[in-house]
Amino acid sequence: MDLIKKSFSTVQLLWIGIALSVPAFLWNLGSVAFIGDEAIRSLVAFEMKLSGNFIVPTLNGEAYYNKPPLYNWFIYFVSEAFGSYGEWPTRLVNLCFLGLFAFSVYYFTLKQFDQITAACLSLMLLTSGRILFWDSMVGLIDICFCWIVYLNFMLLYFWGKAGKWFYLFIGSYFLCGIAFLLKGLPALVFQAISITCCLILLRQFKLRILSLQHIGAALLGLLPALSYYLLYASQVSLSKVFSVLLDQSMQRTGTHHGIGKTAIHVFTFPFEQLYHFLPWSTLVFVVFHKKFWSWIQSNEFVKFNFWMLIANLPVYWLSVQVYPRYLLMFIPLFNLCGVYCLSQWELLNQKQVRIFKLIFLLVICLATVSIAMFPVFIQARSVSNWWLLWIFGTLLMVYILWAGIKLNHQLILWTCISLLVFRIIFNGILIPIREITFDENACKRDCKRTAALYGDQKWWIYGQTQTHQVARFYTSVFTNQIIYKTFLTNKPEAIYLVDLKQYPGFPGKVVDSLQLERRQIIYLMKTNIR
Repeated sequence: MDLIKKSFSTVQLLWIGIALSVPAFLWNLGSVAFIGDEAIRSLVAFEMKLSGNFIVPTLNGEAYYNKPPLYNWFIYFVSEAFGSYGEWPTRLVNLCFLGLFAFSVYYFTLKQFDQITAACLSLMLLTSGRILFWDSMVGLIDICFCWIVYLNFMLLYFWGKAGKWFYLFIGSYFLCGIAFLLKGLPALVFQAISITCCLILLRQFKLRILSLQHIGAALLGLLPALSYYLLYASQVSLSKVFSVLLDQSMQRTGTHHGIGKTAIHVFTFPFEQLYHFLPWSTLVFVVFHKKFWSWIQSNEFVKFNFWMLIANLPVYWLSVQVYPRYLLMFIPLFNLCGVYCLSQWELLNQKQVRIFKLIFLLVICLATVSIAMFPVFIQARSVSNWWLLWIFGTLLMVYILWAGIKLNHQLILWTCISLLVFRIIFNGILIPIREITFDENACKRDCKRTAALYGDQKWWIYGQTQTHQVARFYTSVFTNQIIYKTFLTNKPEAIYLVDLKQYPGFPGKVVDSLQLERRQIIYLMKTNIR
């Protein structure tokens, strides 16, 4: 693609981007305490270790049906390798899958385009706003799940084009089974849409959709997932777990939120995603060119990516309760179509494409100004050696801005590099501030304090007392026990976690208090009943 001209200096830029990714994603990775869903994933893995039961996930000793266990197994293995359970192992699992995702984008794009284009699209994935400043910082399932779905898209294209139908079906359904063990029913929805779309695009729908080859390969591909649920059924009713998985999926749709909220969501959805996936989401404006459709049709790989995006996107466009992290599998599909069409546009009229280059320069400029303005904020000046980071970051960003202006044929790469540098400075200045000010960190410190005082005793959660996700993880890990729920008060030697607003008549005395992540207070109590 002419938009990214191939030269030795450009290759060097790509390696600089890869090198910058290490501090950008790893520096201060474990400084900020868990948010809610992270704590759930890690607590399930921790309880697997303590109970020895890796088939039925639990939270506070009770069966946890909301998600299958595969991602918890990953957290378990990495945490065991680290010798501890906490932010670093859990988030490192997420980053490993982000790295695999970025490499996959590079690998599959390279099969159709030049090395520079492939590497550029890989860096664009890493520097998409939602990933760079949120999803890469936390240890959630979604990057892993979206990578598996993206792999499925690519498998369908390349094996479909090669006519390897048996391998296509068995491989695709194997990936579907893996995705199901990560997140449940959404995997089946993606599979049904993607297989159908692939067969239609390759003109094989009537011949393959109901073929014995399709059905037999699908059963073989799903065998690992089916085997797990056979083991699961020996301990827990499958009807229970699948009813919860179905409810988890349906909660996000219009059936739970009504026509009014659904209509509002359908209207606002594209604008919200445009914001969350800046700066590369600005490539959406290529659709307004009169030749957009002919450009999409002109390249089979681009056309396939486009239709996979169009076919699968309504899964979330029509679902009211949707987080941007659910859409990460669409980033490389969208970016490929956008960059390809922009390149074709530039061949026709370089002057018209300048608006996109000005947008990318504006991104670099805003990042530069933001770093230069850090000393204005008093909190930033409280960070140790902040001025070194500030000087280094400002000078480097000024150089990147200059390079972006002078070498605008490399502007996408310079924009990626500027965003990675901004993330590094963000890690060094803003993450330490978050570590001090976040309620979750205060909750973690209080859990550690109380565990040091009373961790040698058995802990219980009394009744329906809500410890919320963060505290339930840290209390369990710091006391090294599964903290079960109970309505009994017959253990005078134990510590009970009690919400006295909910249970003012609890028969016992307060020995301490515990701050939760939303600054609520519950109490550590000893019972008077013997």
